[in-house]
Amino acid sequence: MTTPTTAVTPAPGIEARGIVKRFANVPVLHGVTVAVRPGDVVGLVGHNGAGKSTLLRTIAGAIRPDGGAVRVDGRVQHFGSPADARRAGVAAVYQELSLLPNLTVTQNAFLGDERATAGLLRRAAMRQEARDLVDRFGLAVDVDRRLGDYPVATRQLLEIAIAIHRDVSYLLLDEPTTSLEGGQVEKFLDTVRNLVRDQRVGVLLVDHKLEELYAVANRVVALVDGRVRIDGAVDEIPRDEVVQAIAGTEAGGDTGAGRPTPASRSGPASGPARPGPGRQPRDGAHDDDIAIAVRDLRTPVLDGVTLRAGRGRVLGIYGLVGSGRTELLRTLVGLDPIRAGTITLHGRRYRPRGPGAAQRAGVVYVTEERKSDGIVPELDSVMNVALPVLSRYRRFGLLDHQRMRRDATALLEKLHVRGDRSAPVVRLSGGNQQKVLLARALAQRPQVLLLDEPTKGVDLGVKAEIHRMVRDLAHRDGLTVVVVSSEEDEICEIADDVAVIVHGRSTGELLPARDLTPRALRQAAWEAA
Repeated sequence: MTTPTTAVTPAPGIEARGIVKRFANVPVLHGVTVAVRPGDVVGLVGHNGAGKSTLLRTIAGAIRPDGGAVRVDGRVQHFGSPADARRAGVAAVYQELSLLPNLTVTQNAFLGDERATAGLLRRAAMRQEARDLVDRFGLAVDVDRRLGDYPVATRQLLEIAIAIHRDVSYLLLDEPTTSLEGGQVEKFLDTVRNLVRDQRVGVLLVDHKLEELYAVANRVVALVDGRVRIDGAVDEIPRDEVVQAIAGTEAGGDTGAGRPTPASRSGPASGPARPGPGRQPRDGAHDDDIAIAVRDLRTPVLDGVTLRAGRGRVLGIYGLVGSGRTELLRTLVGLDPIRAGTITLHGRRYRPRGPGAAQRAGVVYVTEERKSDGIVPELDSVMNVALPVLSRYRRFGLLDHQRMRRDATALLEKLHVRGDRSAPVVRLSGGNQQKVLLARALAQRPQVLLLDEPTKGVDLGVKAEIHRMVRDLAHRDGLTVVVVSSEEDEICEIADDVAVIVHGRSTGELLPARDLTPRALRQAAWEAA
């Protein structure tokens, strides 16, 4: 006699099980398992570089895993693209918005999902459906206007609304409140609550602001160095336990129970900032050594930043995504407007109207986005270096190409730029492109050099060269260098002093890098978050 078997119905939900991902043979995710059930909000947290965005992109079909599997409602899925994931009811909204600013709100809402009858677009029906959509989400927008006419915060909310409109069952959100302010944040949180309550949508929410996450999530997952460190109900896991997990364990130490203090350490795990072969870094900058200082600086993003950078020193700026790191540098070169506060440069009031005015004052900025607003791809390396200073080589209305090439080549040699310098710069490797941008900055003869993620996307060898160059520029040549980096190890390695920015605010306290560790930096940012 056979015993009848009962078929087991798989639990509904989306599950990433045992996900492994490597880039250039370097592991980023080490067998990560995360599950989201209908009506769940799972908060995903972790330090910069923990693998959060990589995990989201893997679940959403933008990246293929090297191991493990994604299951939707019990079925293993092999997504070849985000479109495949959307057809299975999974959609992601990333920090980098994907809607097209040159199209109208209606066109974006139905892009790839147009309504048509007998081959003809039903424009009136789509417009009405788009109006219903924005009304439902409480967005005051004209659906016939170009998306680019609206601020980033509105576009962020529209992107989420459109994702939901496409009838998704599982929504993956990567730092969705980064561009939102005040009431917009509360509106977003209400939207998430309504989705999970009324439509039983499952949400995986990446958010470093713990007060937001704990306001809407029922579970929290902490990812540390590509591994799950915490996975449990938010009402069972106190916030300080999450902070401790994210801060991690230092080599030769333990996670500890209390906040690490600089006075209790003999030095960072990766070593203090090293002096160059010439000028030595001093123990601290006195008032008459301050090159640039900001006091209670306020912009559309910054909410009261106070800090100072000394001559001949490297100031490291650290903060989580959306903290205002990049916006600070952009404000210092006149790209972002100032609402309140003061900036002084060498003791004098400073308020640049744009990068040109900043350059004339001796302040030069190297952008994080090398490809989009850094290099000019089809020009060669020499022209890329010389572009901001072409007027220096004009004589009687003509360009002295020989002198320009000689000066630019000397800088390229100094920075060891390899590859064909006479070919379009886009043909060089990413690391050499970054060196070209640094050579361009030096060609402008700065006194204050602002570097935003200077080693982003470069290999370890180039990173070490850039670190050495930055220290030499400050300690040997006397420049003031301000470095923004999301890598804790890099900040500890390269800086003399460190300022931490949290939610657009910094008190003015400078931490000596020699007393810091990556763990201490993470903890300072996350405890304040």
